[in-house]
Amino acid sequence: KLARLGLDIDESHFYTSALATAKFLASQSPKCSVYVIGAPGLVNALYDAGISDFNIMTYSSVIPATAHLVTMDEIDLPPFGSEMKTIMAVSHGYQDEFVSAGVVYAWMYKDENFDEKLGALVCEVSGRYRIEELESRLIRVINDLHQKTYGKYYLGELNFITEGITIEKRYGTALAALCFVDFLQPVIKE
Repeated sequence: KLARLGLDIDESHFYTSALATAKFLASQSPKCSVYVIGAPGLVNALYDAGISDFNIMTYSSVIPATAHLVTMDEIDLPPFGSEMKTIMAVSHGYQDEFVSAGVVYAWMYKDENFDEKLGALVCEVSGRYRIEELESRLIRVINDLHQKTYGKYYLGELNFITEGITIEKRYGTALAALCFVDFLQPVIKE
């Protein structure tokens, strides 16, 4: 498209959200698999990062009570074609700008003893904020969501996933994501 406008700009000057997504997922689980239904740029970036066998689904606001935090070393990857769910924040910018993205989550409990986990609330914020300001905004957003929706339950400790970068190339993206899968492993009876 740029060539038609008379601009001779090499593709190495571009860093798209697709490339940022691929880099992030590859850093979380090198050589994992992702099957994507989406724009060719995202599919190509995920393939180049070695992630090409999952369907990525974007979610917001809640995590079921059955979920629990694990590292990639603790689980077997789900089968080809499974869903990888994500709650993500993405911020795009231009050279020399600082951009940031963050996700905050906290488990909710039925009472102040924190015995019975009900699920978790999750919020995302992105923009051109210093990390301290980003976290402050995340706290305000999750507390507001909690008060307006599930205020009768107790909110546990806040957990942050943040990313901030000063863009070195012409364009850049900060991406913070909480990824999860839910699947049943078949039990084969002999």
